[in-house]
Amino acid sequence: MLKGMGEVHRPLDSADVSSSVGINLVMPVMRVEGRHLWVVSTSGGDSGWVDSADVRRLPQAVPYFTASIARDPRDWDAYMRRAEAEHALNDRRAATIDYTRAIELHPSEAFLYLRRGRHYNTLRACGEALADFEQAVSVAPTSAPQGYNLVAELYSLESGVYSGCSDSTRRDSRRAIVAIQHAIALDSTRATFFVILAAAYAGSGDLRAAVEALKRALAFPGAAPSYRNEWRRQLDEYERAIAAPGVRRP
Repeated sequence: MLKGMGEVHRPLDSADVSSSVGINLVMPVMRVEGRHLWVVSTSGGDSGWVDSADVRRLPQAVPYFTASIARDPRDWDAYMRRAEAEHALNDRRAATIDYTRAIELHPSEAFLYLRRGRHYNTLRACGEALADFEQAVSVAPTSAPQGYNLVAELYSLESGVYSGCSDSTRRDSRRAIVAIQHAIALDSTRATFFVILAAAYAGSGDLRAAVEALKRALAFPGAAPSYRNEWRRQLDEYERAIAAPGVRRP
């Protein structure tokens, strides 16, 4: 996408745009209706369209934004979009450089820290990811508004790092639980937050609390079937573990 931070048009005839979790700057097109390119969020719950004039195909994106940067070396937005394209193309080193340059040019925008933090998490650089998410929380009040609770999303990402970091010295179940509880306090409408809470409880050894959190997630309507199937599989796994011999019961 050439502009915005993941905003799409919702109704077919609407001039209004809004962003939602799971609609990224680099997205697959699900269907084409004239100049309307329809995309679906990674959760399967939200969809919308962008005008074909406002996008570039991924193979063309890096040279397009490189030309933009050549015209204006202080164009933080072009650095961010080039980083997104490089990340999608698995050019991780170039993406790190460009995310960092975008932040240097525009350090007050939380979305930049969020995107670099997710990039670092992909690289399993857990400390760097956590630092970016924490910085994003601190600057979020004065950043561009989003169509979702940005701070809640940041706390959920932080929790995921504490739960799943490949570096065992960075894993911290207590902090994972506290972070996702912050997210839920800010936005209790997101089923995925309860899935993240379940993982945090499971990491702490509290499988019963994990089961209850997953049951709350499954009670939400609207999640993509593939997600719900995975949640049910995980719920079955937790319940089998609780029923196994040797598991202490209250």
